[in-house]
Formats: sequence, structure tokens, C-alpha cells
Amino acid sequence: MTVMKKPTRPTTAFKTEKKPKKLLHLIMFSLTFLMATSVGLNVYLGAKTISAKKEKFREAQVGNPSPVSYIRERQDPSQLSHPLLLADDNSESPRFSSLRYELQKLIRDYETDGSITSVSVYMTTLNDMSGMGIGPDDAYLPGSLMKVPILIYYLKQEQDHPGTLKKEFVYERPRTGFPQQNYPGDSIVSGRKYKVSELLHYMIAESDNNATYVLSTHIDGDEYRKIYTDLDIPPYEVSNTLYSISPRQYSKFFKVLYNASYLNESLSEYALNILSECNFRDGLVKELPKGIITAHKFGERAIDYDVNFSESAIVYYNSNPYLLTIMTRGRDVKHQTVLVSELSKAIYSRYGDI
Repeated sequence: MTVMKKPTRPTTAFKTEKKPKKLLHLIMFSLTFLMATSVGLNVYLGAKTISAKKEKFREAQVGNPSPVSYIRERQDPSQLSHPLLLADDNSESPRFSSLRYELQKLIRDYETDGSITSVSVYMTTLNDMSGMGIGPDDAYLPGSLMKVPILIYYLKQEQDHPGTLKKEFVYERPRTGFPQQNYPGDSIVSGRKYKVSELLHYMIAESDNNATYVLSTHIDGDEYRKIYTDLDIPPYEVSNTLYSISPRQYSKFFKVLYNASYLNESLSEYALNILSECNFRDGLVKELPKGIITAHKFGERAIDYDVNFSESAIVYYNSNPYLLTIMTRGRDVKHQTVLVSELSKAIYSRYGDI
């Protein structure tokens, strides 16, 4: 009897059967790896995208502040009201775009000979807060522009302590002189006694440094600095000979006077009347039509050959007044003064059509 052997599986059959399993395992591993990589990549890219969006949003918040900023009086904890001192629109109105371009061209024309190195302009309508600026946050040495916060200080004292304007101070000329003025006006006389109201007139209308000196020696430093902190402006210190301020910051002094929000209405009117009596006529008001009321103050400050000339004004254009502050830096104050008058003229001539 022939014994049947159990058939053995051919070697080739074994190999061809194992290959598909290995291949299947390899494919499954590859797919799993690719899926994991894809998920990881998507998570990474998604995180990057979210991070980028967050960063972009953060930059937008930092780079684009709210178009309107509000400044309120310092609040007493027991006080229920919180009076508004100032509301500023930080955005630029598109309707002033062509005017801005015209002013920039005029500035470039004046900068060609190198006598003027920097010019900044800040302008805003006082009825609807719309306006424009050219470097409005660049800082300059203010010079006699700082006489306006001294005016505000004494009128605030009159408001809180009636009779302040009637106080009398004697002027004794100091041993050290004052910086030379290119545009001096009338001055008080040494040895004479003057009322505060008279000294304020000399200080503003004539830009008299002697009257400013007398008034400055009787100022309470803390009360004076409070004016700046109340309006969110870096406080001015006499010892800081390099104190600088921007057109946008400085314009706040004129805004609170116009709004009668820092002083009462009668004292705000008092301040603007004195400013409208300013005898300096070579700058911002020179090319304006006669009869146009302007409440303005100019300032000049020179260190070596670096001359800063600036002027700020409320121009009472019919029933729609505007505030204009122009600050310049250069080496020829006469040239800078002419540029200020030309810029003012360009704004006034276009303002009614905007």
C-alpha cells in the first residue's frame, strides 16, 4: 500500500502569500504616518494662523487707538458726576486730504534750501472735531507758548479764590537776563507795582518776559503742574531747558478755553479776549483778511543754531471756527515765520470750500 505524503506548501507559494501582508502593513504604517503628520501640520499651521491673527489684532489695537479720546476731571470718590474736560478726535477726516497734500507741497518747497528742517501742522474744526495733521505728534521747544498755561493758572486761581486778578506784585529786574526775543513787544518797568490782570495782559498781548518772570515767581508749583496732568500733557518744569511739546498736545490749552470746560465761561472768555489782543502780526495771522478775529500766541526758542518757531490760534471763520497749531524748526526764524503765514493763508483760503 502506498502511503500518501501530506503535501508540502511550495516555498514560492509561501513567499507570494507573505508579501501582500508585509506590503499591507507597510501601506497601513505609511498612511498612519501621513495622517499623523498631516494632523500635526494642520494643528501647527492652525496655531500659527491663530497666533498671527492674534498678533495682527494686537498690532491693530496698539497701532490704531480709538479715534476719539476723552479727558475728564479728576474724580472725587464721593462724587457721582464726572465732568468731561475734553473729547479729541484722533482720526483724520478724508475731506482734508487734498488740503493736506497742498500743505505738504508748500512745506517741501520751503525745505529745499535747508533753512527749515522740520514742520508740523495740527488743525481741527471746533464744531465737529474733524481735522488733519502733518507730524502732529512731533515735539518742539515751545518758548513763549508756555505763557498760555500761566494765564490759565492765574484765571483758575481767580475762579477758586476771587480777587486774585486784583493782587499787586512789584517788578524787580533779576540779575540774569532773559533769552533774546526776535519779536519783542512793550514791557513792564522795574520798580513799579502791577496788578495780576495787567501782568497777564503784558505777558500775552506783548509776550513780555519781564511780566512772565513776575507771575512765575508767585506760582504754586503743584497747582501749576496739575493743569498739565489734568489735560494729560507732560508737566513743564522751568529747570528743563529742553522741554518739548507736540502740536496736538499744545492745542488742548486752546480747546479747553474755547469749550469753557476747565475755567468757567466768563474766565474762558477773559482768556480768549487777551489772546485776541496779541500784537504779533507777522506769523499765522499776517495773510488773513482784516477783521477776522484770532485768539493766538506765538513762541520762539533757540539753542545754538537750532531755532524753534511756533504759533497756535483759534481762527473765528464765520460760524465755523477752527484751531490751528504750526510748529517749525530751522536756522532762520524770519523764513520760518513766513512759512507759518503761508500755511495759514492756504488753510484759510480753502477752508470755506471743504
